[in-house]
Amino acid sequence: MDDLSSLDNLSILGTRPFAREIDRRQFGKGAVAAGLLPLGLFGWADKPTRECPMQTIREKRFETLVAIMAAQIDSLWCGRRGDNACQVANDVLRYADHLPYRMQLGMSVALLWLDVYSVKHTAKRLKHHSREGVRRLLNQGETPRRAGAPPLIQWDDDHLLHMAVSGLAMLGRLVIHSRAPARELIGLGWSKKCEQVSSLVSLPAPPLADLNHHYDVVIIGSGAGGATAATRLTAQGRKVLILDCGDFVSPDALVQRIEDSDGSVRLAPPRSDEVLMRLYKDAGGQISGGLGNVDSKLDLVLPQRRKKIPPRQTINVCQAKVFGGGPYVNNAIHLPISREVYDTKWAGRQPTGLGYDQLAALMDGINAELGVNTTVTETQISDRSMRFAEGCQTLGEDVQPLPVAMRLHCSGCGSDNSVDSFGDHIGGLHPYSPTGANSFLVQAMHNPEPARVSYRTEAKRLRVESDAAGKPIVSGVDVTRVEDDGCHTQATITADQYVVAAGIGPTTKLVAQGLKSGGYRNRHLGKRFTANVGTAVYAMFDKPIWPSGSDRPEPGVTQCFLVDRRMVEKDGRMVEEPALENWFHFPGTVALALTGWFKEFACTMRRFNHLSMAGIVVPTQVRPCNAIDDCGNVNISLDCDEFEILLLGIRRIARIYFAAAKPDDGVTLHLPTKAMLLRGGRPLRIRDMDDLEWAIGQIRRRGPAFVNLLTTHGQGGASIGDVVDPTTFQVKTDCGQHVSNLTVADASLFPAGCEINPQLTLKALATIAAEQVVQRTA
Repeated sequence: MDDLSSLDNLSILGTRPFAREIDRRQFGKGAVAAGLLPLGLFGWADKPTRECPMQTIREKRFETLVAIMAAQIDSLWCGRRGDNACQVANDVLRYADHLPYRMQLGMSVALLWLDVYSVKHTAKRLKHHSREGVRRLLNQGETPRRAGAPPLIQWDDDHLLHMAVSGLAMLGRLVIHSRAPARELIGLGWSKKCEQVSSLVSLPAPPLADLNHHYDVVIIGSGAGGATAATRLTAQGRKVLILDCGDFVSPDALVQRIEDSDGSVRLAPPRSDEVLMRLYKDAGGQISGGLGNVDSKLDLVLPQRRKKIPPRQTINVCQAKVFGGGPYVNNAIHLPISREVYDTKWAGRQPTGLGYDQLAALMDGINAELGVNTTVTETQISDRSMRFAEGCQTLGEDVQPLPVAMRLHCSGCGSDNSVDSFGDHIGGLHPYSPTGANSFLVQAMHNPEPARVSYRTEAKRLRVESDAAGKPIVSGVDVTRVEDDGCHTQATITADQYVVAAGIGPTTKLVAQGLKSGGYRNRHLGKRFTANVGTAVYAMFDKPIWPSGSDRPEPGVTQCFLVDRRMVEKDGRMVEEPALENWFHFPGTVALALTGWFKEFACTMRRFNHLSMAGIVVPTQVRPCNAIDDCGNVNISLDCDEFEILLLGIRRIARIYFAAAKPDDGVTLHLPTKAMLLRGGRPLRIRDMDDLEWAIGQIRRRGPAFVNLLTTHGQGGASIGDVVDPTTFQVKTDCGQHVSNLTVADASLFPAGCEINPQLTLKALATIAAEQVVQRTA
């Protein structure tokens, strides 16, 4: 990237000996010459050197980061030093060590940029400001601007500068509220049963398999698709090896243990930052979208030209990276694809001979195997979830309990999209039950011919070659494994059959690069990609929701209720309102989603026990711009129609929560925007539908780039019909040849979105794929 040493020198001018000598005009010229943004991110680096951003932060920018963390801590504790800013900053860096390089580089330059910004406007570096001074300098309108103070940093004026502060503030909120002092301050609670150490489940790590052995089937990926295929194949006596790049994490590994003054130990929920680091790809920082194309360096360097760069949509693509995959971290929801979607949007691309009735019977059988039920979601409901349900009932909305794969004795301790420390989820890892339901991964490892496993093992390349007849075949898979002692082992594993179920992105990458290595291709790879894109609305009631004196658990099952999508009349025409799901998260994740940098987020988090939350699910449609490239990078966005559906979902949630309010217990809504909405120069308070409609107008004017969006449900990229044969589930080439021993068995198969949680549909398709592999290995 470009050398930023000249900009570092400018920030040094803000030290006290030089501060009085600064000429603002000369500073401006120097800043323009140095450049104010990470130009290397746009491919403009004159020298393709790759520096270590995290080392740069630790050596040169750490005090700037500490200053920002101190200002956030000061806001949360109302002027008291309730936590150690230096320790928080170190925890932020420990988390950032797991982020992708581009985000680390952006963090480094953002800290440098804000230091220069501070010198420009106040003639001193950020670290020399008081905590109040930092808040006055980095002010997006949370506090009134004083005469002579620096200008407000507003998204409309300079979204790139705003993004720099927001990114750092977001990391601070996540880490501060993952730590014990903030959790104690805001009153984080857990049901008494959840605090008992005796309730914990611990599992020993299974032995790592021999990579030099020849197997009947190698399965790449241990998630919903890979585990389903593994249990079907091992049940038929096949020798199976499951590979996964994620580590083995025992269910009790992340739960917090707190020693009380009397020496007793109680449990507390896992830290949210630890969850993201240990269980998610790129620590949850896999972003689709970004800054986009810029024609000239001057567009970034000159403020007036930089401010004309249009913002682009960004969608956080969350994927598990842990042995057990998605079922390890998800909320165990099993919903069937609808007949309408299957018969219309999947028409002509369905598995051969599989009508909807046969698919429905297959999904019912899977539900029975896994003990899917609604009893748990009907009984383990928190008071927070009940606020959502009460609002639905007042409006006559059809609110349904979600069907989940959880044991009936589940105690409602929540999992926060992380890990079930008590073995209640029949998902990734839990103690084996000889007589009860087991997850497909656990069952595969306990079948009479148990699956062998190799975690911390990344599949680097499928070796695709031509056989004696000139047809493509996989001769092996090159892998790298991190051993228990930290050493790296490289090997080529051989098998009769290979099943790729590594998840969207990695599956496309492996298949595309494998075909290329053998001189083949499939031009449809990466296409027909869709996702269920979501966002959340928080409702803060005037009175605490918890503790309430009820017998309901806290936080209960984290996702309890579904309100299905429906058609409604609006302005004389029928429009679709999206489906809604209520859920709740622990403080670090909640704080991550808020828009305030200092005062506003602090006021909200101090009332954590007043919060309830619901999310919107918007399925994207198949179109060329939504795709996965051959390197596995995901590109996904909402179009105008889908954005309007999202806004209808925000309205629908607002009506529900306002209906749940009482005359003596009103509600304030917090919307998922990237910046605070200001009305009359003050932060907007959404207390009724009129306030909400004003906010919707502001969001619509700015577009989807102004909304925080995420997806955990990517689908497509190696779709049935174009890439995978609908009968054999073998990968095809452009010439119509089949790779005789290469099968796909994850959500990449979907030819269009299933428009609901895809887990159950995926397990059904993986079962069919596994049946084909069984026949080929007979």
